[in-house]
Amino acid sequence: MTLARAFAEGRSGNLDGLRLMLAAAVVVSHAWPLALGPGTAEPLAGLTGHALGGWAVGLFFFLSGLLVTASAERRTARAFWAARMRRIVPGLGAALLVTLGLAYASGATAGLAEAAAWVLRALTLVSIEHRLTGAFAANPYPLVLNGPLWSLFHEVAAYALCFAFVALGGTRRPFAVAALLTLSTLAALLADALPGRIGTFAPLFAAFALGMAAHIFRARLPLSPVLALAALPLVAVAPWPLAIAALAYAALTLALRAPAPPLPGDISYGVYIYGWPVAQTIVHLLPGIGPVALAALSLAATLPLAIASWHLVERPALPRRAVTV
Repeated sequence: MTLARAFAEGRSGNLDGLRLMLAAAVVVSHAWPLALGPGTAEPLAGLTGHALGGWAVGLFFFLSGLLVTASAERRTARAFWAARMRRIVPGLGAALLVTLGLAYASGATAGLAEAAAWVLRALTLVSIEHRLTGAFAANPYPLVLNGPLWSLFHEVAAYALCFAFVALGGTRRPFAVAALLTLSTLAALLADALPGRIGTFAPLFAAFALGMAAHIFRARLPLSPVLALAALPLVAVAPWPLAIAALAYAALTLALRAPAPPLPGDISYGVYIYGWPVAQTIVHLLPGIGPVALAALSLAATLPLAIASWHLVERPALPRRAVTV
């Protein structure tokens, strides 16, 4: 079975289940520093060089590259960006208000101007402020309201590069695709030497570019369980671009060959943007809670919020039959 055939058979909906698993992995991974304080090693960090949450975010970017490239190919610039903003902004806006409410319930002392500035900076994505005066002040990870929002800026930046590549005809030129993969891989390998946000963006875009290539070569990309199992050992020993490629291939093969899971909607985004403030609130209410218990309680408490977000905010903001990527 090829990737193109899997999509033709309607298996692309399986990716909603995969994204939900990745969002849950981020929540689980963050339970360690939230329960024990900044700098606490998260699961897998010592074994693979990247935390569980880091691998999950890398796979998120791979899947975005795979799905958003298809969206860029069939839409005008206006329609493309309208679709992207409808998918991101309404859910984010609601989550920011809920996060702010939880922060004040925890004892935040910030004034109206500081709170309004926090919401505005988070909505624009360009300069997200993670801290609010007095919020979760007694927690092991104090003041930080919603740490995972940092990745949304990089997601939108990847969208921009993707659309430009498609608009310039890059998806129709194998040499251009090879150049994109080569340059993004080199940038990822040199990320530590790159300044600021560029250094953070480089490995994420390398994963995104791999997803773009998977879409472009979908008719020739086999989904082989044997190849997937053979590639998995690379995750622990290979540099990031090769490791994320191996992990992405294995995850994609497993997801698209498995039975479609019953889901209450496309709730992965909601899990991702609500997981941190929910966990901070649980730590505030249950001082001394351990990371394992925090991970379990956070997931249990976040899922209803994510389901409500999808049905009440995110889905109504999308046009009928919209692709929710």
